[in-house]
Amino acid sequence: MLVSAAIAISYLDRQTLPVAIKAIERDIPATNQQSSLLQTAFLITYAIMYAAGGRLLDALGTRRGFMIIMTFWSLACAGHALATSFGLLAACRLLLGAGEGGGFPAATRAVAEWFPVKERSTAMGIMNAGTALGMVVAPPLIALMLSFASWRSIFVVTAALGLAWTLWWRRDYFPPEQRSSRALLLRPDPPDRRPAPVHVLVDARASDGRNAGS
Repeated sequence: MLVSAAIAISYLDRQTLPVAIKAIERDIPATNQQSSLLQTAFLITYAIMYAAGGRLLDALGTRRGFMIIMTFWSLACAGHALATSFGLLAACRLLLGAGEGGGFPAATRAVAEWFPVKERSTAMGIMNAGTALGMVVAPPLIALMLSFASWRSIFVVTAALGLAWTLWWRRDYFPPEQRSSRALLLRPDPPDRRPAPVHVLVDARASDGRNAGS
């Protein structure tokens, strides 16, 4: 669920600019060629991070790595709202691609950590359902927001979704070995292993003394 939500947010974020491009062009004029360059900028860094993201996750670990990646791309998404020129938009697309490119390696690592081999195909299928959800939801949602809000606010809202997800992830996701150790720490002692009240121990020792004396 957590991982599928992250993938859905990534596909929502990346479609915000293409869907809102006409509204953006009223403030930042761009030719068709420049609009294509914005998409190319995203895909270049996205492809690079697809390859490098796995190494990054191996170094940072799934929990911390995915949290950093999501925070990075959410801030890059929010940066679009501050853009005042084509160059700044292009820079934001480069940064967004770099962040989102690490999303799939992180999601795949999370699936590998939690699911045995025989269940990973099903888990990956559920995870990838997030791509379809994000692609289906983005156009009508963005169009609806454009009817009563500025295009800049859309990037703020989508970025906020990503940052909210990082809080959810930080609270709920732990690798299996950490989850097990946390469960042991938080689990109350079973009744037969809880320390006996002091008065019970005193009474028991007094009884043993009387029995020994007799």
